[in-house]
Amino acid sequence: MELVARCLMRTAPKVLPLLRVQTATRVSQVCGYKRSLPPILKQMKARRKKAGPEPLRHRSVLLEWNYDAEIYAFARRLGESWSDSTLRTAFVQESYVERERKQREELGMQAEADGTGVDVGLTPNTELSAAGLNICEQFITDYLTHAFPKLPADGVEAVKRYLLSNAILSHVSKNIGTSDLILCADFPVEEKTLANVLLALIGGLSKDCGLERAQLFVRDFVVTQLVGKDVCELWDVSDPHERLAALLEDSGRPPAEPRLLWESGRNTLEASFCVGLYSDKQMLGYSVGETLSIAQEMAARDALRRFFALTVDRNVLPLSENKVESRPGETKQNFVAEGTP
Repeated sequence: MELVARCLMRTAPKVLPLLRVQTATRVSQVCGYKRSLPPILKQMKARRKKAGPEPLRHRSVLLEWNYDAEIYAFARRLGESWSDSTLRTAFVQESYVERERKQREELGMQAEADGTGVDVGLTPNTELSAAGLNICEQFITDYLTHAFPKLPADGVEAVKRYLLSNAILSHVSKNIGTSDLILCADFPVEEKTLANVLLALIGGLSKDCGLERAQLFVRDFVVTQLVGKDVCELWDVSDPHERLAALLEDSGRPPAEPRLLWESGRNTLEASFCVGLYSDKQMLGYSVGETLSIAQEMAARDALRRFFALTVDRNVLPLSENKVESRPGETKQNFVAEGTP
C-alpha cells in the first residue's frame, strides 16, 4: 500500500492537468466579416448616387394615407371645433377645383345647365379666406394699438403688414400641419397657398365658433410671431431727424441739438463716436457710430424709440387677455406732450 501511495503521489502532478483539460468545455470565438459585403455596399452607394435624390412625393401617395382621419386629427390637435364641411372647404383651393373641372371636361362629362362647367362637388375657400383676412386685419390693428399705445399709425401698419405677409402666414400654416391636407394644383405647396388656407381656417372658425374664438386663434398663432422681434426693425423710418423734429415741434419743445459725448480712435480704422441729442437741456437719446453722421442718425432713432416706448426693457406682449376691444373715437396718448423720456 505504501508503494502504491508513493506512485500516486509521484504521478499526480502530471496526471491532474491532463484531467482538467479533458473535462473543461472548449469555447472558441471566431471574428470576421463576409468578404462579399463591402463590395455590395460600395455598389449600392454608387447606384444611389447615380439615381439622384429621392423625388418629392405627396403624403397621399403612401398606402396608410387616410384623408378623413387626418382631417379629424387636425381639428383635435389644435383643440378647435370646426364643422366637418367647413374644415374640408377651408383646404380646397380654387386652382384644385379648376383642375378637376378641366379633367372631367376632357373625359367627356356633361356640364351644368347654368354654364358653370362640370360639377366637381367641391366648394373653394375663397369666401372663407376673405373673411379670415378681414378678421385678421381688424384684430391685429386693435391689438397693436392696445399693446403699443404710443406707436403712430404708420408703425402699426408696418407691423401689421409683417404679420399678414405670406412668409409669416405660410410659416404658421405649415407648422400647424396644413401642407399635407391642402387640395391645390401646385406641388410643393406655395407660400401664398399656405397663407390662404390659414386665413380660410380663421374665417371658418369665426363662422362655426364665433368671432371671439377666431380672434383668440389669431392671437395665439399669428400675433405671437412678434415674440423676440424688435418693432423698430420691422418699421423702417426713412428720415429719423425730420420725424424727431416734427414730434418736438408738435409738443412745443425746442429742436434737438447733437452733442459729442465721447470719442475713441478718431484717426484709426476702429473709430467710434458717441453722440447724444438734447432738447431743453434734457437728453432725448444717444448712440454710438463709426462716424459722426452715423452716430447722429442712430441717436435720432434711439430718441424715437424712447418717444414711442419701444425700448428693449419694455413689457412683453399682453397675451393673457381674452379679447382686445376696439375703442372708436379714442385718441392715443402723446408721449412727447407728457414730458421727456
